[in-house]
Amino acid sequence: MKHLLFVFLLAANLAAPAALAQDRLFLAGGEYSDAAYYTYSGLVLPGPGPRENGRGFVQRYWVDWFGYEYEGAPGLVEAEAYGAEAALGYGVSSAAGWATVSVGARFTDTDLTPDDPNATARGRQWGAKFQLEGERDLAPSWRAGGIASYTVGQDSYWARARVMRRLEAAHSLGAEFIANGNTEADATAAGLVYAFQPEASRWSVNLKAGYRYQEEANGAYGGLEFGYSF
Repeated sequence: MKHLLFVFLLAANLAAPAALAQDRLFLAGGEYSDAAYYTYSGLVLPGPGPRENGRGFVQRYWVDWFGYEYEGAPGLVEAEAYGAEAALGYGVSSAAGWATVSVGARFTDTDLTPDDPNATARGRQWGAKFQLEGERDLAPSWRAGGIASYTVGQDSYWARARVMRRLEAAHSLGAEFIANGNTEADATAAGLVYAFQPEASRWSVNLKAGYRYQEEANGAYGGLEFGYSF
């Protein structure tokens, strides 16, 4: 939880004058390591009501499929889960950046092999999810961003901080720091991120790779992220 608090504070600082991102955005991607994987797709859309002075409501819809390993009561447990969520948020934006805070409902179906009756994340569960995210320009060619979320009832969290430097109009390079987990397993990771977005285009692609730290399951990770605004 210390890592989650750190990124929450970072994101709150970034949000000061920041944030609504694109009005409509499709997101998809995945990440893989020896002990865990995560894939997702989602939509971010305008919310109800008018938008004035860069302020307004946004909607977020998300589906994901992921898995991880941990040492439980029966020994090594392999978890596989499917999830879906819907959230309503409020954001602000300016020329320097953007920020959004949202609240929604999340459903997760987690299968454990072998079964671990003492696990908090087990079977079909509903929970309330809180998320804070934002980006802000730090200096010419430098930009920082943070995302932090927590799901009540499932006791799960995910947080990421990124700092990116624009190399050319279409290319950026930076670093990311990640913390995620639940009652059964916690992990942190650090890696490099390469971002490509052609000028005047609606799509972008990020490639990432680094090292993931989890008790008795350290290893390299890699991932791909795709975004399209419409």
